[in-house]
Amino acid sequence: MRHVMGLRPATAMMVFALAVALAGAPSLAFSPALVQLGRRSGGVSLRAGHAEMAAASAVRRLRMPLIATGRGAQRAALSPLRMVAEPTVAADAPVVDLSGNKPTRHFTEGGGAGKPFRIVLIAGFETFNRNLYRRAADQASAECPGALEIFICTDRDIQSERDDVDAALTGADVVFTSLVFDFDQVNWLKERIDKIPTRFIFESALELMGDTKVGTFTMGGPPATGEKKAGPPPAVKALLSKFGSGREEDRLDGYTKFLKSGPALLKFVPGEKAKDLRSWLQTYAYWNAGGRQNVALMFRFLASEFGGVDMSDVSSGVAGEKREGLEGVLKQVVDTLLNYDMIDPKTWPVKLVYGDSTPTNSATISNGQMVPAAMEAPQRGLVHPDRPGFYFSGPKEFLQWYRRKNPESANWPTVGVLLYRKHVISELPYIEQLVRHMESQKITPLPLFISGVDGHIAVRDSLTSVFETEQVARGEIQRNPTMSSEAVNVDAVVSTIGFPLVGGPAGSMEGARQAELAKEILLAKNVPYFVAAPLLIQDVKAWFEQGIGGLQSVVLYALPELDGAIDAIPLGGLCCGDKAFCNSQRDLANCPREAGEIRLVEERLFALTKRITAWTSLRRKAPKDRRVAIVLYGYPPGIGATGTAALLNVPQSLYQLLCRMRDEGYDVGDLPENPEDIVEMVRVADTESESGRGYKNDGYKGDGGGSVTVKNLTTWLGKSDSARVSKNWGGRLDKSGIRTVGSGDDAQMLLGGRMFGNVWIAVQPPLGVPGDPMRLLFQRDMTPHPQYTAFYKYMENDEANGGMNADAVVHFGMHGTEEWLPGTPLGNTGECWPDILTGGLPNVYVYAANNPSESLLAKRRGYGTLVSHNVPPYSRAGLYKELVSLRGLMADYQETEMRIRNEGLKGAGESEEAANGFSTGGGGSGGLGGGVGGVGGGKVAQAVDSSKLDALEGAPTTEGALLQTVFAAGLDKDCPLPEGAMAAIEAAGGVGEGEK
Repeated sequence: MRHVMGLRPATAMMVFALAVALAGAPSLAFSPALVQLGRRSGGVSLRAGHAEMAAASAVRRLRMPLIATGRGAQRAALSPLRMVAEPTVAADAPVVDLSGNKPTRHFTEGGGAGKPFRIVLIAGFETFNRNLYRRAADQASAECPGALEIFICTDRDIQSERDDVDAALTGADVVFTSLVFDFDQVNWLKERIDKIPTRFIFESALELMGDTKVGTFTMGGPPATGEKKAGPPPAVKALLSKFGSGREEDRLDGYTKFLKSGPALLKFVPGEKAKDLRSWLQTYAYWNAGGRQNVALMFRFLASEFGGVDMSDVSSGVAGEKREGLEGVLKQVVDTLLNYDMIDPKTWPVKLVYGDSTPTNSATISNGQMVPAAMEAPQRGLVHPDRPGFYFSGPKEFLQWYRRKNPESANWPTVGVLLYRKHVISELPYIEQLVRHMESQKITPLPLFISGVDGHIAVRDSLTSVFETEQVARGEIQRNPTMSSEAVNVDAVVSTIGFPLVGGPAGSMEGARQAELAKEILLAKNVPYFVAAPLLIQDVKAWFEQGIGGLQSVVLYALPELDGAIDAIPLGGLCCGDKAFCNSQRDLANCPREAGEIRLVEERLFALTKRITAWTSLRRKAPKDRRVAIVLYGYPPGIGATGTAALLNVPQSLYQLLCRMRDEGYDVGDLPENPEDIVEMVRVADTESESGRGYKNDGYKGDGGGSVTVKNLTTWLGKSDSARVSKNWGGRLDKSGIRTVGSGDDAQMLLGGRMFGNVWIAVQPPLGVPGDPMRLLFQRDMTPHPQYTAFYKYMENDEANGGMNADAVVHFGMHGTEEWLPGTPLGNTGECWPDILTGGLPNVYVYAANNPSESLLAKRRGYGTLVSHNVPPYSRAGLYKELVSLRGLMADYQETEMRIRNEGLKGAGESEEAANGFSTGGGGSGGLGGGVGGVGGGKVAQAVDSSKLDALEGAPTTEGALLQTVFAAGLDKDCPLPEGAMAAIEAAGGVGEGEK
């Protein structure tokens, strides 16, 4: 086969092993010892027992497209992968209303009068592709008049149009389901699809995937003989073991490659054993390839394979491609492997390229007819809207092209952007909108598309960083053995996928979650990892009105956070179709999309690029030039709580942080020797701002005391947000009365704070007004007061415009109030106050490790990158003051009473009581009252008349005496007593008598 084939040894073995496993051919019972593939100067040889001579002869006669290994040969072999234009639907195709959000039936009248073959498609997470699937169903049904009907549903229909979905499933011949995870939906579907003879379920909840049934092929059922648990058939497992890199974390990616190329390999295996498995794989190949034409071919294939519907109209174009004999079979095998990315680029000096997207050598057979294979795109690659339909094979090739096209981009930060492969193939318009916006903000995007389960491979092997390269060079981390030669340095990574980095949707299952591996990959890169994605299962109206919830919050927030993602930003969502609502919102007006389509919110795109720019600029700036703001707390105000935080010694911790920053090159000025002095300086500056003494005070400003004019704040907030604040605080920004001096545009809001070199340390303002410092927490439509907004906008804006020009802010301890400001509960919009005030600054938040629930608010609403600290050790506080004496007296009495009861002598009991101070006479210094009086400052408890106490129901003598003692010591204020106890005290002479 000449050495230019570059096949892995396991790849060639796989083809023959597959034939043995599925066809049972004894003459091809190869073992590793009988098959040898070795690189030699003369090429690769196969020794294969009985078939050796025939196979070797056929291989030598192959005419491969890649014959030489030189550059000229590589250039000759290169052909860009072009997206084939989808054919137009026939003129007589049925007209279906595509604007609705209900299940639709697609059927063309004609043909016989028998029952048409029914296919029901239920697409989860893909409401935005509903119209694409409808058009594909139109095309397929129009090509089979009277013989094929197709119902298109989404997972949302299961909730809102359940009766219609139920009616469609009743009598269905095939059900096809993808990406359905909701617990209730899964249970509902399982009950209704059980009687449908053919069931295709891909990339869904494991409980639902177990119901897959294609002829004799199933994914559920009892474990096979010798297996501990149920799983794929042995033949599938044999195939799976040959795909992927061999790394454990790449098994899902190997599974995807197997699904993609399996049908093309299985068609070479004779016998009925492979037929059902081939049908299962072929169906997935159409679906995974995406696009209207591929989905329409999938419908036609299902109708032909399981309903006998004729496909002669699409088979004629590929009938001539069938090859006979061993040479033809081997030729197709090799072509298939080359086409499906089975070359090992590290083993051979042959550049892997992606050919034309309509491989004519990969047709399949259905009902004795040759039908087209799916029009494939590469598993991973890069795209750009300036080269529509072209897929770059690697980041280096893309970046070289991009730099030639945009020379000014050489100094821009480079950001890897992970995209859904299916969205790229479907040419969803939001991708171009995202890429164009990043470029407009001087960010170089690397639009990497992935299948969904292989995000970690793209990040691990195709992206690197200066940090990783330096660490490898110093031997501090191991070199990545699968790093691609096409890898390029990036400054950040943005995932538009959500889900875990390792495994994507499949990795969200508990058994498949590999957060530690994702952490290892991201730590090696040491660049910010953002999650910013459109909402695929929630529309923008629900988001703006209620926030993000349910499964969407898990996809965008919870799962990526386990990997270490920061600054999650919803970029948009499904169009709600409510034009009136959208036009009533500042950031949603003039929506160009139809209901169910993905629409991006332009303001959220600015939020993303603003944060990317802030984080990457922080990395690029030298430590000595970085300006940092540190926020302390003073809650509750006015009681000396300035510079405190829950479970944290703020002065000592702050001092250690500043010393560490100084050691790493930050300018922290001259620090006092006593850590308490730092907090005291900040407290004094805060007091000066509260009293107004900082106004036009040169000493206050010279030490770093901040102030903001009304004019500057109006500019920073913008007209809309300035009006919102003014409306709630006196009608104008200078009328709140909170740390504001003067009037009109020149009025100043005093912020306090002290500068230590390039570090500004200040106290966070109270949220509300004196007497009601937490006012905002309970009023959804309120805004922070002007001085509070000025405090945060001052940090963000540059010195030329009156700001501090901070590169980052540190919230020091648990916890502040910024993340609690009014706005949506989850999923910031441009009108949420945490986003308005800190949306442009990297926010490092020091937080106690024992409070994950509230720290999540700081992370999700306040964009906090959390740095957790341990909490101090706890021990029993013990009793204090009168409680210590009381405990001893109670213990003495309990011991005495038990002794009396054991003796059973009433007289002895009376004498013991007298000896211990519980006599029926007046209180003496040696009695119980005297004991308490000695501890409690002279208060003597009145002795108890036991006869009166015994007369009270439920009030024994001992209880009355002890209760009287408690009251005499004033302990009743902490522990109010029941009504019966008060009666016992009065019967014993009253509290007043005891106090005498």
